Formats: sequence, C-alpha cells, structure tokens
Amino acid sequence: MKLNINKIAKIIFCVAGIMSLAGCNDSYMDRFPETSITDKVFFNSPKDLEAYTNGMYGYIGSNYWDVVSDNVVYIENSSMYSMMRGEINEKNAGQWGSSWTRIRTVNYMLSRTNRVQGDPIETNHYIGVARLFRAQLYYELVKKYSDVPWYGRDLQTTDTELLYKTQDSRTLVVDSIMADLDFAVNNIKSGSSKTRIFKNAALAIQARIALYEGTFRKYHPELNLTDGDKYLKIAEDACKKIMDSKIYSLSKVKQGDIPAYESLFCSLDLTQNSEMILIEDYDKTLGRMHNAQAMFDWTTSLSRDLMEDYLFIKDGKVIPFQQVENYDKKTVLEIFDNRDPRLGQTFMMPGFTRAGAPLPARPKLSLGGYPQVKFSPRSYDQISWGLSYTDLPVIRYAEVLLMYAEAKAELGTFTQADMDATINLIRQRAGVPTSTLSEWLTTIDPVQANRYSNVSSQQKGAVLEIRRERRIELACEGFRFGDLMRWGNGKLLERAPEGCYIDKLGYRDVTGDGVPDIAVVATQADANQIPQADKEKYKLTVYILAGNTFELTEGTKGYVRQISQVNKFHFVEPQYYYYPLDQQDILINENLIQNKYWK
Repeated sequence: MKLNINKIAKIIFCVAGIMSLAGCNDSYMDRFPETSITDKVFFNSPKDLEAYTNGMYGYIGSNYWDVVSDNVVYIENSSMYSMMRGEINEKNAGQWGSSWTRIRTVNYMLSRTNRVQGDPIETNHYIGVARLFRAQLYYELVKKYSDVPWYGRDLQTTDTELLYKTQDSRTLVVDSIMADLDFAVNNIKSGSSKTRIFKNAALAIQARIALYEGTFRKYHPELNLTDGDKYLKIAEDACKKIMDSKIYSLSKVKQGDIPAYESLFCSLDLTQNSEMILIEDYDKTLGRMHNAQAMFDWTTSLSRDLMEDYLFIKDGKVIPFQQVENYDKKTVLEIFDNRDPRLGQTFMMPGFTRAGAPLPARPKLSLGGYPQVKFSPRSYDQISWGLSYTDLPVIRYAEVLLMYAEAKAELGTFTQADMDATINLIRQRAGVPTSTLSEWLTTIDPVQANRYSNVSSQQKGAVLEIRRERRIELACEGFRFGDLMRWGNGKLLERAPEGCYIDKLGYRDVTGDGVPDIAVVATQADANQIPQADKEKYKLTVYILAGNTFELTEGTKGYVRQISQVNKFHFVEPQYYYYPLDQQDILINENLIQNKYWK
C-alpha cells in the first residue's frame, strides 16, 4: 500500500497526539525541555515515574453540577440538546484527537518503564497509577463511541498498520481496561494522602467503571452482550474491599451551623475528612481556585423532577413526596416542610443569604426558581468568577456505599445487613428515617417504577430505591447524565425540565419573610399598573411573561420552563446513547467504520 506522508502526519496529530507533561513540576521542565525527553535522561527511576504521573491528575476530577440531565433546568445549549434536536451528525460531531493525546501521554511512559532501576514495588506503583489513568481515559471513549481502537503503546510514524487500524470491539477494549484496573489495584500502594492515587482510590475507580459497564450491558440489548453480571460482581468486590478496610466513614462533622452533609461541599479543607477518598485541594494563597460559586443562579436552576424525589417524613417514617396531598401545587415556601434535610442543603431554602449580601437571595425565576446551594462557598471573597477555593470531593465514601448497594441489588443478592451497612447509614447521617428491605420489595413506589420501567432485577424495589438514594445523595456531583445513559433511560431527557410552581400572577414572597419580593405579570401593560411606591418599598423584581424566554405550564400559573425547550427534544434509541465519528476522522483513517448506530 502506498502511504501518504501528509496523511500519516495528520493521523499522528489527531489520533496519537503530542506528548504532554502539563502539570509536572517546573524544575523538571526547566532542566529537560520537551525536545530532550529521551530514554537516556528520563524514566530511569521511580522518582521519574512519579514526576511524570503527576501530570496526569487532571484526567480524573471533581464535578459540581449535573448539566445536562433531568436534575437541572439549563438555559444554554449542550451537545445532548443539539443531538435531541437532530442537529448532530457525522459532519459536525467533532474530532476525537484530544482524547488520544492524553492516552499517548500515558503510553509514552508505559513503553519506557523497562529502563527503570530501583525498588520494583515503587516502580509498579507508578505503573499502576499510569494504567489506572489509561483505563479512565479509554472508558470515557467507550462510553461515547462503544467501539474504539485500542493502543497499548505510543505510536510512531513507522507504525503504519496500527495508525490505519479500524476500531476494536467494545469487548476487547473493556477487557483491556479491566486488565489495566486489575494491575492498578494489585500494585498501587496503600497510603493516607487524599490528593494522590492510592489503593482505595484505585478500587473506587475500578468499581465506577465496572458498575457502569455492568449496568450498561444489562440495560442495552442492542449490544448483544449478556455478561453484565460479571462486571457488577467486580464492582461489588472492589467496594467491599474499601468497606472492609475500615479506613473511611460518613462524615458527621458540622462547619459552624452548616450540617455535616452540606459541609462536605463548602469546606476549605477536606484533607482530614473521614469520608474523602480522593479530593482536589484548592488554595487561595497558591492561586489554585475554581468556579463552583457560579452554580448559584448562573445558567442553571435545579429541577422540579429532582425536588420531588426527596422523601417526605411523616410520623417517623418516609413516604414518597407524590403521596402528600397537593404535592404538585406547593410553592418554594412550602416544599421544604418535613422533607429529607438534604433537600434544603442542595436547593436554596427561602431566607438563604449569600456571603457578603445584605439581604436574602431572590431566586431567578427566569432560570427556574430553584437555585443550587450545594458547593456554594460561604465567604464573600469567593463569590466572584473563578475565585472559589473550597476543596472539592472527587471520590467519597458515600459513593462507594451506593455502588455496593446498587451492584448487589442488580445481582439480586442485596440483604438487610447490606442495607444497614449502606443506605441506612447514609440516611442516618442525613437525618432521614431508615427503611427495611422488606418494605422496599413489597411496597414499590409507582413513580419510580414508571420512571425506570426497564428494571429487570428480581429485587426491583431495592434497585428503584437505591437509584432514588443515589440521585439525592450525589445530586450536582456530575453523575446523573451517566446514570441515565447506563440504565437505558435516555427518554427521560426528552421532557423540558421544569422549575418552581407559581400558583397565580401578582406579588410573590420567595424569601419567606412575608413581604413580596417579586411580581409575575402577563404583559407590559400589567407591569405598568404596579404602583411605583410598591416597586420602591419592596424593591420588586418584576417578571413579564409576554415575550420572555420562560413560561408557566398552565399559562397564568404552573411550573416555570424554558419556551425554547418545550416539545423540542426527541431521544432516538439506541442511537443517541452513542456519538457518531466525525467524517474528518474517517477521511484521515479510511479504515475507521462509522458507529453502527449512526450508519
């Protein structure tokens, strides 16, 4: 076969990428410019491997919102919104070059570790860390495309056959990912640092990937892969090892008057927190900051759908909120009464005052009316763009308990003892009455059963309630979209997300002090009728429905929703669980095959 040199160069750039050491210590980069990184001067000791793997920590990170999913009202565009409007195709799907750049960064090291001299335990630790990162990077590609080419080493311009190879099967790639994870958990050392990868963090990542793959295979018959239970067992075993280590516990430490659960997401220091397995450590003095503060009424509001999943507490027991009289007509002043306390630690309660603000915050009705307070910093100097410096959880013990419970319930082996060691512990920390497995199995919530109608476990009631608990406990931590995808519930994304309920037009109190804060009117003429004295006295925020970006579901009352999202989304199954390959990637490598669900 005659080879086109320019084409090979493009493949190297787009598929293999350029080796990057971003994040490694500056002194190393000063001594060894990228052009001089060779086998002769580097990869000679475990310390070299440590320096190199330090640059990979950005491959696994935290998350502080659930865009895009049924947990939020989101006013901007997203690739999933574009897909559900039929706008995504092979011409504009976007090339996948950046993913391969990072994979090559890992493979570059792994292909050169045979030169390392020193303690083999230390060497294998860092090889395990690198292979863990490779597994994570590759699984992100699998989640998006299913079949992808597997490369176990970095590619050179002479590797023409590999450069031009087609995709490997999902089975082969996932088997290779699991081999990486097995090596990682068997060779990464135990350690106490919460900012570096040690054995329990590796086990948690193994569990995440195995749980995702196990449930994806179970609830996606289009794959024709019926061995999902194998991966669920891997997830169960990995979580059990973490639980049996007795190192972690659910944090019950308050931050002043902030409850323990809420404190996990606005703490300046999580390095000693008993629940944290892996964190991102931010520091104002070092200029290491993030932007979690923007989740409060920036471009998102939390959804009615999520709000209604929080349980109602009555006579020392819990019942679904939908069983409460007039549940669907309750305003922002009423929804928090007798609810799971995590509702008011995730959604903004009336009267909440942001740091440095003179008055209680007024939710933006144009976004939905349910601001997210989870992850909101509590000092004024953090309430600006990109200036937050609270520590962020990456992996916490509550997630491990939830994964263990879900894996066992899907396998049909969940017991009351398991429930007491997982879900009931989580509820006790939150201040929610516990339940029994027999209650779950015999009294199935019809709302959950309808939402997740494809659940096939013999312990259906347990699966449904564990999914509820996972949604609540991990809300706004970036899991919801992936959960809907792996459970085969993409159709839940079709409905335009809704926000708070407005029972009538006119003046509304949204801060809970009995004084009107906003006015909702139909037209500009109605707005003009509001006395100027009232505008000044109450400092009214006036919302005019006519010509606005949002509406109420029943015209002059109802739930807030974005007009641009009503009847605009259609989720095509199974196609939209995957992305197409961009035609530019196929032009570069003619042996690549378009995703079979997009042909």
